[in-house]
Amino acid sequence: MNILLIEDEDLLRKSLAFFLRSNGYEVEEFDNGADAIEYIQAKHEHIDLVITDLNLPFAGGKQVLHSTNPYKNIKKIVLTSQSHESTEVEVFEIGSDDFISKPFSPAALLKRIEKLIPQT
Repeated sequence: MNILLIEDEDLLRKSLAFFLRSNGYEVEEFDNGADAIEYIQAKHEHIDLVITDLNLPFAGGKQVLHSTNPYKNIKKIVLTSQSHESTEVEVFEIGSDDFISKPFSPAALLKRIEKLIPQT
């Protein structure tokens, strides 16, 4: 399974990417929304899951979610420190499949990924 990970906090992105790779996933990493959106438009057929923060440079996570909406095969998880109910409701309305507040457990994230897209 191919995961697109968009997180501007370097240490979190790199450690989460390492964790996901060690669990058998292919991971493409981006530290800003604009580059991620460009990648999604070019490579959407190769992406199974997008994990995005909301607060990103150049283009926010909500813009990332909007960019994935034409591609129904892509599942989406929002991973953010914005834990307001209104934010959670809004990202679900935009098309997110799951919402996880920081701080989070990588093991719990892994279970949510497996629930969204079981590995074959």
